[in-house]
Order: sequence, then structure tokens, then C-alpha cells
Amino acid sequence: MFNFTSKIQKVIAINDLNVRIGEPSTTASSSPFPKGTIFDVIGFISNGDTVRENSVWYKCDNGSYLWSGNVKVIDDVQKILTSPLPYLVCTQKFGERPEVYKNYGSPKGHNGLDFRTWVNNDPHNFKQDVFSVLDGKVTEADFDQVFKGNFIRIKHEKYESIYLHLSRLDVKSGDLVKAGQQIGKAGNTGSVSEAPHLHFGVRPINFDKNNGYMGYIDPSLLFVDEIKYV
Repeated sequence: MFNFTSKIQKVIAINDLNVRIGEPSTTASSSPFPKGTIFDVIGFISNGDTVRENSVWYKCDNGSYLWSGNVKVIDDVQKILTSPLPYLVCTQKFGERPEVYKNYGSPKGHNGLDFRTWVNNDPHNFKQDVFSVLDGKVTEADFDQVFKGNFIRIKHEKYESIYLHLSRLDVKSGDLVKAGQQIGKAGNTGSVSEAPHLHFGVRPINFDKNNGYMGYIDPSLLFVDEIKYV
């Protein structure tokens, strides 16, 4: 019998890992989840299978288990992302509206964060400056009429970030950028954009395209700056 301790928290994978489907003994494992994936856990057991002298396993909210040696509690995770905007007001969270986003290839829901882009709190002036969240190299700076509008994708050391619905692009593919460098202006481009905003997404370099979010992970806990939600 396992010794279970209830504790609701979030953990993040510090290595690529497999999830045990069911009790952490000889049960089947899932396909690998990439480093950077965030999991909701409801507690842990202290007497699961011993791996490298560690027998603590976290129990996910869906009943599967993660070996604790491959994850860190989110409170202990370094916040690494600088702000892509002068301030962060989130109008749509990660994972919301799966009934909508399943039609766009993200069946578990919204695969990023939507941020308000009002300049000086003026809803009629929405072309806010947009900045890179980390040092990196621009891999795409292009236009997609249907989904992304004007968009920028940047490859960083461990992650890639994406910025959608821009009104202006200030960088081109191949450019090297620094964290906090202006890369464009927010806008309302792309036919699926419902209002002026910045859609921001982040995923590990070695992402799992079948994670239900097109490989993207929830960036909200990785930001240095506080996010306000409306």
C-alpha cells in the first residue's frame, strides 16, 4: 500500500520524462513529455518504485504518476521570461476554450496567453511595443492570413517563443535579438483574431507536438513580471 500525502501544486519537468499510467510500479508509461512541461499534481507518495535511491512520486490530477527526480515544484523554478509588453494584462489564459481551439489544432484549449495591448490605457490605441522575452535568433518573421497574422518566432537556448497578430515587424528571419529588445508592434492581424491583442506562446525546443497544445506550455509561471488577469 502506498503512503499518500495530499498537496495540490504545480511541477515542471526538468528533463524529458515518461508518465506512469496508473500506480508507479510496473504499469505502462506514456510517450515522453519534453523538458519544460508543467503538470498539475494533487499530492505524492513516498514509497513508490525506487529510482536512484529516490522513491517519491507525484500523483497527477488524472491519476498518473511522475517520478520526483525529473520534476521541480513550480515555486522552486527560476522565472526566466521578461515581459513582451510594457505591462501584462491577460485577457485569455492558457487552456481555455478547448471547444474553439480544437478546430485550430489545439484540442486541449488555448495554447498561449492573450495580453491586452492598450497604450496609456486607451482601447482605441492598441499598437503597443512588443519585446523579445529572452535572447535568441529570429527563425520566422512573416504573415499568415488565417491564423497568425503578422507573427514572429524566436529560438532561444531551451525554448522558442511566438508573437501573433502584430501590426508591424521590426525584425527579420536570421536576426539576433536580446531580451527586452523591441521586435514589433501589437495589432489585430489574422482572420481568427477577435480583437486587438498579443497572443504569446512558448514551448521547449524538443516539444511534444501531441501534448494537446501543439507542443506549447503554460508560460504564466515563467514570467519575472506579475500578470494581472481580467
